[in-house]
Amino acid sequence: MKRTSVSPIRTNAPAEDWKPGWLRGAFLLWLVLTALTATGDELKWHSVHGYRWSELPVPAEGKIGFTLLSPAATGIFFTNQLSDARAAQNRVLQNGSGVALGDVDGDGWCDIYFCRLEGPNVLYRNLGNGKFDDITQAAGVACDGQFSTGAAFADIDGDGVLDLMVNCIGGGTRAFLNDGRGHFTEMQDARLVRKFGSTSMALADVDGDGDLDLYVTNYRTDTHKDIPGLKIEAKMADGKVAITPANRFIALTPQNGAVEVIEKGERDFLYLNDGKGRFAPVSWTAGSFLDEDGKPLSAPPTDWGLSVMFRDINGDGLPDIYVCNDFFYWPDRIWINDSARRFRAIPRPAVRNQSLSSMAVDFADIDRDGYDDFFVAEMLNRDHQTRQRHRENLIHKEWNLPMTDPIFRPEVTRNTLQLNRGDGTYAEIAQLSGVAFSDWTWSAIFLDVDLDGYEDLLLTTGHHYDVQDTDTLRELSKLREPDTLENRIKNLRRFPRLDTGKLVFRNQHDLSFAEMSAPWGFNTIGVSHGMALADLDNDGDLDVVVNNLNQAAGIYRNETAAPRVAVRLKGRPPNTRGIGAKIWLYAGAVPVQSQEMICGGRYLSCDDTMRVFAAGSLTHEMRIEVRWRSGNRSVVNGVRANRVYEIDEAGAQPYQEPLKPETRPFFREVSERIDHRHHDETFDDFARQRLLPRRLSQLGPGVAWCDVNGDGWEDLIVGSGRGGRLSIFLNDGKGGFKAADVPEFAQPVARDQTGIVAWVKDGRTVLLVGSANYEDGLAVGPSVRQFDLSGKVVDDSLPGQMSSTGPLALGDFHGDGHLCLFVGGRVIPGRYPEAASSMFFRDAGGRWELDAENTKRLARVGLVSGAVWSDLDGDGLPELILACEWGPVRVFRNHSGRLTEATEEWGLAKYYGWWNGVTAGDFDGDGKMDIIAGNWGRNTKYQWYLEQPTRIFYGDFRRDGTAEVVEASFDPDLKKIVPWRDLKAMTMALPFVQEKFQTCRAYGRASVQEILGDEAIRAAELKANTLDSMVFLNRGGRFEARPLPVEAQFAPAFAVCVGDYDGDGDEDVFLSQNFFDVEVETSRYDAGRGLWLHGNGHGDFQAVPGQESGVRIYGEQRGAALCDYDADGRVDLVVTQNSQETKLYHNEGAKPGLRVRLKGPPGNPNGVGSVMRLKQGRRIGPAREVHSGGGYWSQDSAVQVLAASEPVTQIWIRWPGGKTTTGDVPVDAREIEVDIDGKVKVLRQ
Repeated sequence: MKRTSVSPIRTNAPAEDWKPGWLRGAFLLWLVLTALTATGDELKWHSVHGYRWSELPVPAEGKIGFTLLSPAATGIFFTNQLSDARAAQNRVLQNGSGVALGDVDGDGWCDIYFCRLEGPNVLYRNLGNGKFDDITQAAGVACDGQFSTGAAFADIDGDGVLDLMVNCIGGGTRAFLNDGRGHFTEMQDARLVRKFGSTSMALADVDGDGDLDLYVTNYRTDTHKDIPGLKIEAKMADGKVAITPANRFIALTPQNGAVEVIEKGERDFLYLNDGKGRFAPVSWTAGSFLDEDGKPLSAPPTDWGLSVMFRDINGDGLPDIYVCNDFFYWPDRIWINDSARRFRAIPRPAVRNQSLSSMAVDFADIDRDGYDDFFVAEMLNRDHQTRQRHRENLIHKEWNLPMTDPIFRPEVTRNTLQLNRGDGTYAEIAQLSGVAFSDWTWSAIFLDVDLDGYEDLLLTTGHHYDVQDTDTLRELSKLREPDTLENRIKNLRRFPRLDTGKLVFRNQHDLSFAEMSAPWGFNTIGVSHGMALADLDNDGDLDVVVNNLNQAAGIYRNETAAPRVAVRLKGRPPNTRGIGAKIWLYAGAVPVQSQEMICGGRYLSCDDTMRVFAAGSLTHEMRIEVRWRSGNRSVVNGVRANRVYEIDEAGAQPYQEPLKPETRPFFREVSERIDHRHHDETFDDFARQRLLPRRLSQLGPGVAWCDVNGDGWEDLIVGSGRGGRLSIFLNDGKGGFKAADVPEFAQPVARDQTGIVAWVKDGRTVLLVGSANYEDGLAVGPSVRQFDLSGKVVDDSLPGQMSSTGPLALGDFHGDGHLCLFVGGRVIPGRYPEAASSMFFRDAGGRWELDAENTKRLARVGLVSGAVWSDLDGDGLPELILACEWGPVRVFRNHSGRLTEATEEWGLAKYYGWWNGVTAGDFDGDGKMDIIAGNWGRNTKYQWYLEQPTRIFYGDFRRDGTAEVVEASFDPDLKKIVPWRDLKAMTMALPFVQEKFQTCRAYGRASVQEILGDEAIRAAELKANTLDSMVFLNRGGRFEARPLPVEAQFAPAFAVCVGDYDGDGDEDVFLSQNFFDVEVETSRYDAGRGLWLHGNGHGDFQAVPGQESGVRIYGEQRGAALCDYDADGRVDLVVTQNSQETKLYHNEGAKPGLRVRLKGPPGNPNGVGSVMRLKQGRRIGPAREVHSGGGYWSQDSAVQVLAASEPVTQIWIRWPGGKTTTGDVPVDAREIEVDIDGKVKVLRQ
C-alpha cells in the first residue's frame, strides 16, 4: 500500500509568518485534526453533514483468522528482553511489558510503540506498505534506563494529536507531549507520581469536564522475597497480631491458630486532568471513593494492580472502573461512577465471585442482548498434567472463609465470565462457556475475528519460568544456602520454562466458546504479555500486535474478507478521539451490535481508536448511532458494508434517553410475613470422607403447604436442621401468617429434617417429616417423624435404617383410596456414593405398615434425592419416579401391586446424572404427564470433560469402615482416567499414595488405576454422563429428552415446581438453585437466584429474568412449593435457603385462574394422584396432577390454580384407580370443589 505524505507543520518559521496568535493556534489545530484522519490515497472520502466515509480496500477472498508476519517482512525486530539475572533480582519484572497503537504523526497509518524491560522502548512508524521504520530516537521516547511496563497513546492536552504515557517499575508514570509530527517532549510539570511499580493505565473523562483523566494501577516495585535479609516478625499485642514491618504486611489468622503473613501491594492512582495534560491525584479517603455501604474509605487500597479499564458498566453513560488485582485477599475493584462526582463499590450481590489472580479484563455483549458482559483472565492450566503441578495457588480451608454467606464474594483460581442479567447483576458462567482455564494468561481481548456479529476471545499466555511448579518449590524449600545473586539465578533456572500457545475462542452464539487457535493462526508458542488491536493495513479489520518476552514481537494480520463497517470518532476537543462513546450498529450481521471507544485498558497496552462491526452482507443498509461522553447523540443512516465512517461530534444533537417503561414484576417478596431463617448446625463431612466432592449435611430444608388446622386455609411448614425446630406458620386468611405455638414441637431436633408431606388421618392432618441419620450414622431412631398438630403428639414409630432419609412421597399406589408412603434413602453415612436403600409403607387402618416385598425391591436402589408419584401411562395407577445421584431418573411401574422398574423400557436409563429434584407436569398440553428433573447443570468444572462420562471410584481403602472416593475424568492427552484431586489431598486421605508418588509430575501422569494400585481391584465405579437439567416429554411408552434452557444450566437445580405463574393457560416451572458447600478445589455454584421458566405449551421453555419475575434469591435454595395462600387465584411461591432466610413471594401479576379443591375418599380426601384438565370452548387445557411430595423434599398445595385462555366450561378429572368424571363449571366461579362423583360445588364467585 502507498503511504500518503502529510506536510510537516513549520514550527521553526519566523514569528511574523504566524500572526495574529489566535489565528495561528486555530490553523494549527485545524491542520492537526485534518492530518489525524488522513489515510492512504486509495481512500476516497465523501463528506456528509456530521460524518464522512470512504470505501475500504477489502480483499475479494480471504480466510478467517490471522497470518503472523515475519520481522523480515515488517521491519519490526523488537524483542522485549529480560535476563535471568534481572528476573532473579526482581521477580516483578516477569510480568512483562505492553504495546500502544496509534497514529502519532497524523498520516493516517497506525504506528506501534513497544515497551521493554531491559533497554530502550521502540516506536515504529507505519510506512503504509506493510513495512515499519524505527523512529525512536527522533521521536524522543526511548525511555532507556527503566523497566518499562505499560503505555498508552492519548490526547491528554486536547490539541488533536496523540501524546504518550509510559509506566515503569519503580519509576511510576511519565507523560510525553506530541508536536503533531511524531516528535515528543517529556512533560516536567505533569504532576504524575514517579515511584511505585506502575503497570497498566486507562484514560476517560470521569468528571465530565471534557478532558481525559487517568487511572494507573500499581503492583509493587519489588517483593519481600527479593530483599535479602528482610526479617518478618509476628507478635500478639492486646489480642491482635502485630506484623513488622507493618507498612508492608498484614496478618491472617487461620482457624488452626497459626498466622499467615500476606504482603501488601501499592496504592493505585486516579488522576484528574486540568485540560492541559497536568494531573492531580484524587484522594482515596476524602469521599471520592465509597465502599458498598456508601461509607468513605478509611485508607487507600494496597492491592497488587495489574490492569484497569474504564467502561460504562451500568449503562448510564459515565465511565466506571474495573481494576484487576493479583493474589488472594486483594480482590478486583469495581467502582461505579456516581454522577461524575465520586465512585462507589459495586453492590455485593452484583458479582458473585471473582478471579483470584486477575490479570486482565474485557467487556463485550457476548449474547447480543444489549448488555455488556465481561471476562477476567486468570492462570488455571488447561491440561491435567500441568494442573497437577500448579496447586500452590489454591484457597486453603484453614482460612475459614465464609463461603456459605450469599453476600461473600469468593476468589476463584480460574478465569471468570460474568454474564450481565440486565439489572446490574451478573451470573458467572466461565465453566459453562468453556473459557474457565487458559493457562497462565495475561491479556484478554474480545474481537469479532470471523465478523459474524459476535465477539470472539483472544488471550496471551506464558511465563518466563514456571515459578508455580510445586515440585521445584518443594525442592527449593529444602535448600539451606546463602541468598546470593548467583544462587538466585541458579534456583530460578531450576524451574521449567512455561512457553504456551496464544489462544482464540470462537463465540458459538449460545454462551459457549470453541477453541480455534490453530485453525485461525493464533497459536504460536512462547511467553506473551501485552496485546492490542489496530487496523495496520487500512483494510477495515483489526490486526493484533503482541509484545513477547525474549522473542520477536508478534504482528498478526487479520485475513478475513467478510463484510465490515469500520468506525472512527472525531470528538470535540479536548476529547478528540471520542473516548467513552458508545457505538451501535443496527441491521448488520445481527440486529444490534455495540462497542465502546476506550483508551488504554488493555493489559499494559492500548488499542488504536477504531471499532469494527460485522455487516453480514454487502447489501445490508445499516444505521450507526453514537452516544458521546457529553450525552449528545449522532445518527448515520444508509450505512453500507466495506466502508469506514468517521463520525464528527460537532454534528451531534442533544439527546434525552427515553424513559424505559416500568415493568412490574409478577411476584413481590413478602418474607417478613413469616420472618423465618433456617437453622443448620455445622458438620464436617470431610473429616469422615476426606475426598467428598461436596457436603451432604447441608441439603435441606424441605417445605410444605397444607391445612394443618382444618380452617380451610393452607398453612406453611418449614423443616429444620439439627438443633432447630420444625416451623409451622398458620394462615390467618388475610394474607398473613402466625407462628404456631405448640410446646410439644418446640424441642430442638436431634437430626436434620428432610422431606415433608401431609397425611390426613381420621380427618386430622399429620405432618410426615423425614429424619436424617447422616451426621450421627446410627441406624436407630425413626426414619420419619409424625407431627400431629391436633393431638399435639410426635409419633416416632416408623423404623429407621442404615440409609439416611431424603425425600418423602405419598401416592395411591393401589388405586383403592388409601395412600402409600415412599421414604427415599439419600445416602449411607460414611459410605457415599454406595447405593442407599429406600422403604415403602402402606396405610393399614390409620397406621403405617412396612410393605416388605416392595421395600425389598427398593434395596440399594441408589442415592435418591427426589421422588414423586405420577400416573405416566394414564391407567389410573401412579408410577414412582426417583431422581438419583450417580444414576438415571428411575421409574417404577405398578405391576399387580408390585414395583417393577421401567427405566430402560421408557428410554431413561442412558441419562446418568446427579439428579436432585423431580416432578411431573403436562408441558406440551397432550394430557400425558411429562417428567422434569433438576441436575447440576453445565456450569461446572466437569462440563468440558463429558465427552466421556465423569466417574467416581470408591471403596474402604483405609480399612476403617468408611468409603473413600476418587473423582475422575478421562484425559484425552494421556488417554487415561485421571483423578480430579491433587496429590496433597489424595495423600492426606490415602497415605499409601505418597509411597508411590513423591512428585506432582509423576502423579499427574498416573491413572486412577495406577494411583490406587492393588486397591483398584476392590474399587467400585459409578459414572455420570448428563449434568443438564432436563424435561422428558411423554411420547406414550417412551420419553423424549430435552435440555432446559441454558439459563437453567447456570447452577444446580433442586426444587422443581410446576404451576401457571402468569395465568396464560400453559404450565410453567420454577427451579431453586445454587450450592456452596463444596471441597476447596471447586468453585461454589452460585450463578442462580431462583428461576422461573415460562412454558409455551409445546414442551419448550424460556427463562424469565429475575427483574421480570421478581424472584431474586442469592443463597443456597433448597425446597420450594407453590400455593395460592390468599385465594386470589394466583399461585404464590415459597423458597427455602440452607442456613438463610426463607423467602415468601406473593403473585401480583398473573391473570387470576380457577381454584380447584378435590374431595376424595376418606383415605385420600385431597385426591392425591388425581389428574384434572379444564375444557374451554374446543380447547382442553394441560393436565395437572395433585402431588403429595415432589420436586425437592417439598409439597405444593393440594388446592390447584388452573388458568385458561378462554372461558372455562367444564372440568375433567381422572381419579386414582382410573375413574373419570366431567363436571360443568359456572362462568363466574373463582373456586370450586369437585367430589369423586364429579359434582361441582362453587366455593367462591
